[in-house]
Amino acid sequence: MAEKETILVVDDEPDFINIVTSILKKEGYKVLSASNGLEAISRAKEQRPDAILLDRTMPEMGGDEALTRLKESPDTLSIPVILVTSLNKYDDISGGYNLGADAYITKPYTRNQIIQGLKVVLASRPNLLNDALRAHAVEFLRVCYRLTNRTKDLVGQFAAQEDLPISQWLYQGLESRIKKEENRSGNLRIAPEWQYVFRGWGVDFHNSKTGEQLSLAIGPGGRCDTFDEWRIQSYIETQAESEGAVNELKSIIKNHSDATEKFIEHLSSQGWIERAKAQGGKLSDKSIETQLEDRWMVSGKGIERLSQT
Repeated sequence: MAEKETILVVDDEPDFINIVTSILKKEGYKVLSASNGLEAISRAKEQRPDAILLDRTMPEMGGDEALTRLKESPDTLSIPVILVTSLNKYDDISGGYNLGADAYITKPYTRNQIIQGLKVVLASRPNLLNDALRAHAVEFLRVCYRLTNRTKDLVGQFAAQEDLPISQWLYQGLESRIKKEENRSGNLRIAPEWQYVFRGWGVDFHNSKTGEQLSLAIGPGGRCDTFDEWRIQSYIETQAESEGAVNELKSIIKNHSDATEKFIEHLSSQGWIERAKAQGGKLSDKSIETQLEDRWMVSGKGIERLSQT
C-alpha cells in the first residue's frame, strides 16, 4: 500500500502511541511520534506532518500550550490538530476548540473515530490550484537555487577556516550533535556577524547585522547544495519578511497547507530538481547517512530553465 499523508502522534503513554501507530500504518499513513508538547512542536516544525493527534495532559509541556504555540507559529498554523484526550466534559471540549483544535476525540476512542477524524481534517485543508502552481513554479525554483548557492558558499567558508573538506566539516558537526548531544556552533572569522549552529539534520546560519537567516538540509555524503521541504519553506518565509522579494510565494504557502509539497512535486516532474546523491562515496556512519537521503537539489535542466528568464 502506498503511503498517504504523514501523521504526528503525541502522547506520553507508549501504549497509546503504539496502538494508534498500528491503526494508521494499516491505513497507509506514515507516522511520527512525540512524548510531550515540546517534542511535538520541534518535530512539527522540522518534519511538517499533514496532521497531528495531540493529547492534552503530558509532562514538560501539555497539549493545551503546545496547541497554542502550534497555531501561533507561521511554520505550523496550517497543520490540522485533533485533540485526543480523556477530558470529556462540555467545558473541556469547548475549551479545546477555543484553543484552535480542528477536531476533538475523547478517550476511550474507536479505530473508526481516529480514521474518520483524520479524513475530515485532511479534506478540509485548502489545496493549491494548478494555475497558481504553474504561474509561480519558476519563482519557486529560483528561490531553491538561491538558497542552495548561499548555503554552499557559507559552508565552504566555515569549512575552509578549519582547513577541512566540506563533507568532513558537516559530518563532524552532525556527529557531535548526535553522539555527544552538543549543538556545535561558531562564527566566521573574516565576517564574525555570520554564525552557525547544527540543529536537527542540518545547519542554521544567521547574520547578526542584516538579520538574514537560512538553513542547510545536509545532503547524502555531506553535500551542501541540497534542500528539503521544511527548509525551503522557512527560507521563503524569512526572505519575504526581510526583503519582500517573495511575498507572493509566502502568501501562497500561508494559505495552502500543501503548497511547498506541490511545488516540489511539480518541479520534480519537470526535471528541474532531482534527488540528491552522494559525491565521492557515502559517509562512514550509516545511521547518519540514512537520515540524509530525503534531499533535493536543482538539476542541470533546472539551472538551464532559470537561465532562460
